[in-house]
Amino acid sequence: MSQNQQTFIEKRIVSNEIIPDRLFACFVKVTPEAAVALSRMYGAGENIPDTLAGLHRQHLAYNYGLGESNLIWEAGPSVDFSQILYIYATSDMESARKLMTEDPFFKADLFNNPWWMEWSVHTPYWKIGQPMRGIIEGLAMGNGAIPACPNGIEPTVSVIHVENVTPRRLIVSLCKADAARIRQIEENDKAGRPIPSFLVQHAFNRLGPGGTTAMGYDWESGPSADSLYDLTIFSVGSIEMARILRENDPFTQHGLFYDPDYFEWYIHTPFRKASPARREVLRQLLEQSGVEM
Repeated sequence: MSQNQQTFIEKRIVSNEIIPDRLFACFVKVTPEAAVALSRMYGAGENIPDTLAGLHRQHLAYNYGLGESNLIWEAGPSVDFSQILYIYATSDMESARKLMTEDPFFKADLFNNPWWMEWSVHTPYWKIGQPMRGIIEGLAMGNGAIPACPNGIEPTVSVIHVENVTPRRLIVSLCKADAARIRQIEENDKAGRPIPSFLVQHAFNRLGPGGTTAMGYDWESGPSADSLYDLTIFSVGSIEMARILRENDPFTQHGLFYDPDYFEWYIHTPFRKASPARREVLRQLLEQSGVEM
């Protein structure tokens, strides 16, 4: 190699488990009586009524099977069991809805007001597959959030293989998004017209050095397919920290994200991703339900 020859080393993170092409998120409320009983059982080891206990065993076994079959990407309850977030990995919404209707809790009318959206994960970009990863990286490089290889130089790629490890605490935040304004900004960008500075700042906030992806704050984040909502699952120590990150996002500061909601979330399914605080009790309950681990 000549002394004047430039080199560019690209650190490329590769996840052990790539997010599926299509995901369908469902937020469903749990009836108050069942929520209180289940919360006490998981939190304090209290016994629950026999009828609910039987349904819970069926519910656990059913969803364990979906997780092992890769039909559920991630699913689990809020800390108080008042709601459950399911993220199905199916080919279409209809298939995801059918899986929900077969859940023993759904059949027993323990679920209320299921709300659905198709979800497109954008960060962390290293957990998503092509072509979306290339699109996100390209946008980030265009905004200067990720360094781009200079023209005429062949990069040396250094691959870092990582295993997704579920953190101790996850905070779910769903907010509304101003889809019309976002689309207009994207159209202006494609047409080469000036874009607002907060778009670049948003890219840096999520993807740049010191941003939420680099700092490990984004477990998974991205918009609904219709761009009307943003779902971010934060890997942080408290709801207050999640609120600070959400409120300081430039998109929130400029009104593109609004009306956020927050709750602490435990992953129960698939079991390999179970939240650390629930892993042992889940193992015991699954074994009591007749599931061969």
